[in-house]
Amino acid sequence: MTSSANDDVVYLRQALTEASDAEANGEVPVGAIIVHGDKIIGRGQNRVLRDSDPTAHAEIVALRHAGLHLRNYRLADCTLYVTLEPCAMCAGAILHARISRLVYAAPDPKAGACGSVLSVMNHPRLNHKVEVTPNLLAEECGTLLTTFFRKRRQEKSQARILQNEAATGQSDAAAERTPWETIMATKKKWSADVDTDSTHPDEGLFKKNASAIAKALATKKVSPKGPASGMQMLNFYINRAGKNLSKERHAELEKTKTLLSEIIAKEKPTSEEPSKKAAKKKAPKKATKKVTNKTTKEASAKKSSPAKSSAKKSTKK
Repeated sequence: MTSSANDDVVYLRQALTEASDAEANGEVPVGAIIVHGDKIIGRGQNRVLRDSDPTAHAEIVALRHAGLHLRNYRLADCTLYVTLEPCAMCAGAILHARISRLVYAAPDPKAGACGSVLSVMNHPRLNHKVEVTPNLLAEECGTLLTTFFRKRRQEKSQARILQNEAATGQSDAAAERTPWETIMATKKKWSADVDTDSTHPDEGLFKKNASAIAKALATKKVSPKGPASGMQMLNFYINRAGKNLSKERHAELEKTKTLLSEIIAKEKPTSEEPSKKAAKKKAPKKATKKVTNKTTKEASAKKSSPAKSSAKKSTKK
């Protein structure tokens, strides 16, 4: 079954109208129509949400309408117009219905079964072939879908923000705070997921000046493992705060890192002394091993000497 390009555009715009209606009802904007003998015998639009039906894609809905119109599940000599490349489920239904021709607009790079992802349509092992005309009004239909999904992502993002604000009971006064002030206002520890065995300092510590922070992070009370562990805490805090840090606060924390590095450098010689002492202690042990080796050799020599003397006595006899 063939049709002129103008007719294809006219019928595909009818499918686009179905897609717009689906969007108005909160569905993904995909529409389809089926034409038989220059007459529309089936219309469909996405209804998966409204009908709670995972199979209610626009193509399936249109196939059902057309089948009822012809009172036949075989839809020979019919053309299906759809605004998006059919998925594997819809492609299989199109083949089972024996649709003669398929015209679709935008390709589907995520689930298309007419060559974009799968090649269910006109697979060489299947016994029915469909004349396929792709990419008609592709830009127009693709823009409709892209705009829809962008809007949905924005709505979901906004809903998450409102949900978080409601969960924290944020007041109008709190809403006027900067994101950093909101974070620092909490009474909780600044992190519960630090990858270290050390304790977690309170957020208030990092609001102090560089000298006070460095001294606190170097103490055993805050950092039982020493200043090096305190440096890990400081770096983690800076990374966690990220863009929420003001330039002045970031500069103060960088100054803290410098002071902590100096404290760590001063403690390095004391940490090296035990290793030197250990090396000195190990040296005598090696000497004793050599002495013991000599004594064992001498003992074995003494044991063998009586045997030699007895041998000499036997020869004299």
